[in-house]
Amino acid sequence: MASLAGQGSSLRRCFLFFCVTVLSAACTLSQANPTRSAPAADPLPPRPEADPTPEILTSEELYGDDANVIGRTDPSFASLPVDAVLPPAPLGDSTRRVKVVLEDGSVLEGERYGFSVLRQPGILILSREVSNWRPLAKRLAERGFVVLALETGGWLEAQHLNTILRSLTAISKVDAGWIAIIGAEHSADLALLGCAVNELCDAAALLSPLSRDTLLNMLLSYGARPLWLAAAQDDAEANAAARALARSAAGEAQFLEYERGRGVELLVNQPEIVEQLAEWLSLNLGG
Repeated sequence: MASLAGQGSSLRRCFLFFCVTVLSAACTLSQANPTRSAPAADPLPPRPEADPTPEILTSEELYGDDANVIGRTDPSFASLPVDAVLPPAPLGDSTRRVKVVLEDGSVLEGERYGFSVLRQPGILILSREVSNWRPLAKRLAERGFVVLALETGGWLEAQHLNTILRSLTAISKVDAGWIAIIGAEHSADLALLGCAVNELCDAAALLSPLSRDTLLNMLLSYGARPLWLAAAQDDAEANAAARALARSAAGEAQFLEYERGRGVELLVNQPEIVEQLAEWLSLNLGG
């Protein structure tokens, strides 16, 4: 009897333990999943309307087989971003104001000279004021070149020459296989530096180059491409630089020494430079 009573007591304890465990679990589940009311959402502000995005077609999409006659330096270029499509240049000879937009949005103004039915070599003139270069630019146009004279303002960097040279080669009827750069003083240094690292450039003409040591270091990259140099006797810095470049050039180099003047002043003091340089470019670029 004592044994049966002990078993009954054990059963009762097990039953009570089971009940307590079930109730505890129920309370835990109830606490882990409380009922919450959703917070009120703040009203969203009205969504602004997106600005319309203009569609810019590629040259091929717009002109098909005539895409090669697109010129980025058309006067309407200033209102369009880099790589925008421009209408074909008109037939016939023309001299016109042009603008080239660089990657950072800055704009270079200048003038374009010459136009031909056949593809002709292109000449890029880097200058502070294009008016000083007009006699040379017009003579080069008469000799069969397409000339782009840009006012750099003295701040242009060598890296910008890539965009400028692409703009020159985009002018209708420019032969991208024959391109030369002309500069004076600091622009002369830039012309050689930019030409040395750009395969589009085939020749350089420098009036009063200044940075002798820097330019000598770039001659290895410039290679055997033709080089034209001019400096005055009364300009010791430019004269020394031009002489050193002429002696160290790997290819054909022509150095013309004059009595006085620096940079574009040489064109004013020695008007014969116009014809001399035009003849040299014709021989080396096939103009």
